[in-house]
Amino acid sequence: MSAMPGSRSTIDCWLARWPARDGWDWVRATLGSALAVDVAALSIVRDERGKPQFTGALREWHFSLSHSGGWALLALAQDQPVGVDLESPRPRRRLLALAQRFFTAAETNVLRELPEAERLHAFYALWTAKEAVLKAAGVGISYGLAKAGMAWRGPGWVVDQFADALAPAAAWQLQRLDLPAPLLGHLAWRGPQRLVQLIDTTR
Repeated sequence: MSAMPGSRSTIDCWLARWPARDGWDWVRATLGSALAVDVAALSIVRDERGKPQFTGALREWHFSLSHSGGWALLALAQDQPVGVDLESPRPRRRLLALAQRFFTAAETNVLRELPEAERLHAFYALWTAKEAVLKAAGVGISYGLAKAGMAWRGPGWVVDQFADALAPAAAWQLQRLDLPAPLLGHLAWRGPQRLVQLIDTTR
């Protein structure tokens, strides 16, 4: 396994165009190449919450996938569950109503007070930050986006108050990825800092 990318302290992320018909073929090909394993030998199953994971000899490796608007983001790490979320922002007529439904009161107030021109961007940035955390924790949106409370530190969000099994927020790392506009994406993991390598396959 010496041909694997990075090291135990590195998280690799790939940005790509999401193939409409064979997206998982791309995922398997990318993971197989990164891990120097024949694609046919990759054993991927879904746990009881639907999160995909490796079995067998690769169970120490963890990956997370998100795709939106024809784009895909894939993260891979060793000995470290990770979560990644990607959004291609689109207008929302009832943005503040959605925020009030899914976010904390403090987060909704931040969005309400931002200039309208900045609000959509901040909304999607917050959504991807929260989803990345929930994915890394192995739970879905139904667990509660509000349980991963964020604070606004313009021009971005940082971890603030996490509830229940997500707590404490201080144990988490959250990194906004440098993606081409208008894409927004975050990577999250619980544990010490790691080097993040972003590989843009679209260039």
